[in-house]
Amino acid sequence: MSVSSIQCPKCHTQISVDEVLRHQIEESVKGDLRDEYNQKYISLKLQLSEQSQKEKLELQEQLSKNKKEIETFRENELILRKKAQELEEKEKNLELEMQRQIDEERKKIQEKTETEVTEKFHLKEKEKDQLIESLKKSLDEAQRKASVGSQQLQGEVMELELMEILKREFPIDELSEVGKGVRGADLVQLVKDQIGRDAGKIIWESKRTKAFTEEWIVKLKEDMREAKADVSVIVSTILPSGAKFFTQKDGVYITSFDCVLQVAFILRKSLLDIAQTKALSVGKNEKIESLYRYITSSEFAQRIDSMLETYSKMQQTLDKEKMVMQKIWAQRDKEIERLKNNTLSMHGSLSGLIDEPMADIKSLEFEEIELVIEDPQTDGNL
Repeated sequence: MSVSSIQCPKCHTQISVDEVLRHQIEESVKGDLRDEYNQKYISLKLQLSEQSQKEKLELQEQLSKNKKEIETFRENELILRKKAQELEEKEKNLELEMQRQIDEERKKIQEKTETEVTEKFHLKEKEKDQLIESLKKSLDEAQRKASVGSQQLQGEVMELELMEILKREFPIDELSEVGKGVRGADLVQLVKDQIGRDAGKIIWESKRTKAFTEEWIVKLKEDMREAKADVSVIVSTILPSGAKFFTQKDGVYITSFDCVLQVAFILRKSLLDIAQTKALSVGKNEKIESLYRYITSSEFAQRIDSMLETYSKMQQTLDKEKMVMQKIWAQRDKEIERLKNNTLSMHGSLSGLIDEPMADIKSLEFEEIELVIEDPQTDGNL
């Protein structure tokens, strides 16, 4: 019979042999497993340490390699950037040079074109000048040939035009034309006033030649005496030496065709003023007597009375208007005073409500008043 339990000599406790053996076996097995695990752990740790060291070295080598590659890339990038900048500068310089060449070529083409155009223009100008000169010579020749037989016709045209101007501007005057072959001036103008009375006579002679002659003046003075005219006028395309538009010589007026109308107005006005002066001097005493009778008549008194009555009515109307306007002015003055007081009140209220000072209003500011105080001791002012 096997012993299944034993007694502990210290505590006298019964202990199972199987448990003791199992415990010893477990402890022995645990120790063996622990040693084996520790050995494997140490071996694995060594392996991991070696591998980690190896990977670390490889990583460092890779980092160093990458760093070198990055440095190389940076150097290459700097080189490429410098080359790109140099290339860009070269392109800009090339473009600028090309633009300069284009401008030079354009300038050369423009100068060449301008030269060609100028030469062509000068040629055309010379051709035109030659053509104008040729046409001018032909025209002068034609005019010379035509003037021989047309001077008389030109004079007649000028006379008709003068007649039309005078008729158009002075329709109340009488204008008559001296017939061909009859001695006398070309036109006779009988000046009339507004009521149809004769005021004077003007004779007109038209000339269209290349030179002015003194014989025209002598001949027209004789015509003026025969026609019993007051004024004589020569209208000529050529005036005497020293005259530009208008002149007078030996009692005869000489004018260019452009100044005919102005001369006609002046001479006609002078004749009308002289005629009016003469008419006023005739029967002067009779007119004074008629004026005295009119002033002392009842008709004149009635007219004065009517004027005074009208003046009185106008004065009354003006007084009424003054009264109405004074009333309106007084009412407006009160309204303006009320508006001013309301404005001042509103400004004061707003100034009291707002902490910050309001903007200055010049019309509400007080003017500084200088005070004068008498000093009784010095009997003077301070």
